[in-house]
Amino acid sequence: MVQLSDKMRATPDLLKAVFRIPTITAYNRLEARPRTENFERSLRAEVRDALWFLTRQWQMGELESEDAGSAIDARIITHQLHVDRIALKDAKGRLYNEAMPMETLVEREPVRFSQVLRIQTAQYFLQLHSPAFKAKYFPRYFAVYKLEAGKEDDYRGQIEGLNFYLSTLKRGLNGEQMLADMQAGSFKAKFTIDGGDEGMLDEYIADFLAWFARQYSQPVQDDFAWDSRKLSYKFSVAAPNGQQTQLILRSENYNGDNLDWFDFDVDLSSRQLPVDAPDYIPVLEEDVPVSFIPTATVFKGMPAQRFWEMEERQLNFGKLNAKTTDHLLLLFAEFGLVYGNDWFVIPYKMAVNTLCEIKGFVVTDVFGDRTLIEAADAGLDNDWQHWSMFNLSNKDHLGSYNRQFFLPSTLIHSLQSDPIEKVNFLRDEMANMVWGVEEVIPDATGKGINGNEAADKTGVQPPPVTPSDAKIRYLLGTTVPENWIPFLPVHKPGSNQDINFQRAAMPKLGVPPKDIIKPKGVMLKEVPTPYFINEEEIPYSGTLVSRAYQRVRWYNGKTFIWVGRYRETGRGEGSSGLAFDAILPA
Repeated sequence: MVQLSDKMRATPDLLKAVFRIPTITAYNRLEARPRTENFERSLRAEVRDALWFLTRQWQMGELESEDAGSAIDARIITHQLHVDRIALKDAKGRLYNEAMPMETLVEREPVRFSQVLRIQTAQYFLQLHSPAFKAKYFPRYFAVYKLEAGKEDDYRGQIEGLNFYLSTLKRGLNGEQMLADMQAGSFKAKFTIDGGDEGMLDEYIADFLAWFARQYSQPVQDDFAWDSRKLSYKFSVAAPNGQQTQLILRSENYNGDNLDWFDFDVDLSSRQLPVDAPDYIPVLEEDVPVSFIPTATVFKGMPAQRFWEMEERQLNFGKLNAKTTDHLLLLFAEFGLVYGNDWFVIPYKMAVNTLCEIKGFVVTDVFGDRTLIEAADAGLDNDWQHWSMFNLSNKDHLGSYNRQFFLPSTLIHSLQSDPIEKVNFLRDEMANMVWGVEEVIPDATGKGINGNEAADKTGVQPPPVTPSDAKIRYLLGTTVPENWIPFLPVHKPGSNQDINFQRAAMPKLGVPPKDIIKPKGVMLKEVPTPYFINEEEIPYSGTLVSRAYQRVRWYNGKTFIWVGRYRETGRGEGSSGLAFDAILPA
């Protein structure tokens, strides 16, 4: 602070001269000296002058509605198509509605009968009988549907499964064959039925068939969507888009375990999905106008809009550990910290299996101004510069997108059992091939067991070496565990570079060689020879494919149980140690 004398105050010219002299002024920090220990009123940050706030709003242009008006009304019109048919793999189309989850319809496959399941189905059928009826007809059932003997070799390596098979062989019924005969209508012709018992038996059969259909959801005539060449599910859905046209959505790489909108692509070809329902009237497209009141977005840890508000600290954005390539996490952090209070929520309910496209979106603010909201990818930019979320890609048209959002009737959560079968497809660069390693195989008890422990060790040992005076010996080839199934590279027809992997077989060693080693699971032997897998489906990281039971309770209260598959990233390359034409010390 500059001190002025009385002479300087009396002389205006001198006052001006003083201020023309450059000076350096230093300030000390000013700190409050509280007179009380109660800071409650200070922390309130009370406002004393409301006119000051109005002045600041006028100064910043907020009274002119320059990027400051709050949304009070939103009006939207949408164009909706309703998906009403589905085709699994290359089969014909069929009608479909949300009475069943789409994952169930796509993933389910025939339930393979284990020894436990054969006994379980037969026991349930017997439980439906009255004691007298059961005592009369059980000997007749047993004479026709007793379990097949001589299957001990099928359970080699399965300790629990073999014990269960031997303990039930002479007293159990083959429920699998009983069920097949009931479905074929030939069950009652296999044994003698006393007069007056046929009506009661028909009631037992109907209850039994209804129980099994309710217990396990299975495809009709073995028609399921698994594509063995691509190791994924393949199916299509369609929505009527006029009297004679349809909008086709294709999913060719669904790996199981949560189906969502991004698993679909729009098929722009002229392919249609006709259904055998002459009396069916499809629900055509419709335009739906709706009006809403927008509400501000609220989330945990959201920065407070007013400086005297304290955040709940339920979400600490400061602990986000994001790298430069974590685009989604960086986008989330910027949304939460910078633009969190600029977003509004407009509730809009959609029916499942619906394709929705926003045709018009107008927002009205508190100043009466109306703004037309366009799509994020609207404009004259090149296709590769467009970016938006929830858009469906057009199949075989790179950079071409569709502005329709698809809400399939899919699951949020399901109960999943331990794998009853797991195959690890891994590359063996030293042997220049791929192995399908059966890490988990289905057991006779209905669960999955360790495939390496259950593998037969008797046929993989080389024959003993004949004693001689030679210092070296010639080895034609080494061997691998029996749960390692080979896939050899073969050229695609008409190509000298592109290859596929074809299933092969290892011989069982012996003098002479006994047989070939066959898979014990379902996935590696369900396709007849030749069995090919596309090369791109087995990268150098490998891939894991598992089968497991799925159970879900749908929103209509119905419970669905099915066997489905899911695919995961593998654990890298492997080495089998397979070698040929080796010279070894004797």
